[in-house]
Amino acid sequence: MTEGAVTKDSAAAISRRTAIGGMGAAMAMPLVGSAPSRTPRRIEGKVALVTGAGRNLGRATALELARRGADVIVNARSNQEEADAVAAEARALGVRAVALLADVGVEAEVNRMVADALRELGRIDILICNAGFRGARSFTEMTTEEWRTATAVNHDGPFFCAKAVVPSMIANGFGRIITVSGLNSWHGRDGWAHVCASKMGAVGLTRALAAELGQHNILVNHVVPGAFLAHPNVEQIPQGRLGLEVELANVYAFLSSDDASYVTGQTLHVNGGDLRY
Repeated sequence: MTEGAVTKDSAAAISRRTAIGGMGAAMAMPLVGSAPSRTPRRIEGKVALVTGAGRNLGRATALELARRGADVIVNARSNQEEADAVAAEARALGVRAVALLADVGVEAEVNRMVADALRELGRIDILICNAGFRGARSFTEMTTEEWRTATAVNHDGPFFCAKAVVPSMIANGFGRIITVSGLNSWHGRDGWAHVCASKMGAVGLTRALAAELGQHNILVNHVVPGAFLAHPNVEQIPQGRLGLEVELANVYAFLSSDDASYVTGQTLHVNGGDLRY
């Protein structure tokens, strides 16, 4: 649900199948959901909450964490069937998994989801704020309601989720929080003032929480995915292709583990060189 891809109705959007043609060595990477014996399991036994995990990049992230041994909480806003399916895939990988519905822009729903997750799995060690709102509207025509809809998911959502899980993380002496934006938020996009502003707000939240929570061994970082689902001109990406879902999921897994034990308050761009920052 991150915003690195153009909308499906863009006439110039290319298919993922076309983009991954001729990728060479990258095609040898394991697919999400497979379980090769050499897969690092440095987050084994941890519990991860992934918002917006019913499909696409969120699903891939939840399954990669499960493949590495983490129990997962699969969040979706309203599609129970999709969330249940992802949770079942995770359980097939040998971990515990629950599917919980919640609109991350509604504090009461987030609090209920986290309470249910703690009751089911006992703790939450990792929070990945993947859920996001996208939608174009001219700034001069944008209503306050449309502005609030974007900020509720993209800005309030990470705040509500972090606020709900941090007490458990402090009690356990371990936490990893990852907020997410997208390329459009960094270079700006016509008609996306509400999306760009709300997602960049999460960067400020990330930096402030990193400063405040580091003393509790809670590390907070921000990830900016590039094009993983579609792109109007894939040739402009220096690597000449779309990203694989597992390549983004691997970054989340790294930041969730002790391999990143001295990384906090940082922004990581995962875009094949599409934006050099």
